[in-house]
Amino acid sequence: MLSLLIRALLHPFDYIGFFNRRTLVLQEIVSEGNDIYSFIFKPQKLFSWKAGQHGVFSIPQKKVSGKTWRAFSIASAPEEGVVRIATIIKSEPSDFKKTLLGLDVGDTVTLHGPFGEMYIQPSMKHIVGIAGGIGITPFRALIKSIAADKAPNTTLTLIYSAQGDYTFKQEFDALTSEHIRIIYTRTPEEVNATLTSLVSEHQNTASYFVSGSPGMIGALRKSLQEKGVRNIVNDSFKGY
Repeated sequence: MLSLLIRALLHPFDYIGFFNRRTLVLQEIVSEGNDIYSFIFKPQKLFSWKAGQHGVFSIPQKKVSGKTWRAFSIASAPEEGVVRIATIIKSEPSDFKKTLLGLDVGDTVTLHGPFGEMYIQPSMKHIVGIAGGIGITPFRALIKSIAADKAPNTTLTLIYSAQGDYTFKQEFDALTSEHIRIIYTRTPEEVNATLTSLVSEHQNTASYFVSGSPGMIGALRKSLQEKGVRNIVNDSFKGY
């Protein structure tokens, strides 16, 4: 939570949404494979957000031991009309994730948000994205938004790295276009080689969005900065 407060001080207008409290009603739980589950909620009252933002989720109607909240990127674009999150839930999850997976359709959760600075701004003509594993979630929202022509002057080239199946790949393949290009990779070496090529092509005319584990984000930020890149945005608030 301390890191959240620091980021809020640096980007106050992007984090003011944290003070909004929303009630969401569970519509569906979808197994995506690789121990990844999507949770699809309908807001009790309609609201909007910027594709790529995230929120803090809690389950006040259920008793949860330990940490009672988690931060998740919103994997849906506003125009979809639902709030979708996705997270990894292994065989021995935290009590929060166990409770989340045990929800029934019609149960409610609370969202504080959405907020965050990882969204498309009008000045962004090209975005180079790097997603690792479950870090793909905010990019699903960004891809959906671009495909719906909500950012007609922006193109996205996404490097997507995963060890197992690529979550949302079927959706992504159907949405690739002159505005959306996805490069699938497996290893850090492939990511670094592809990123080096894209930095050489775009340099600081592009914005660089990074989403994944904190370790991955730290390493890629350092690598980009060493290459002279300035426009780096990352979202480390994931439901790991």
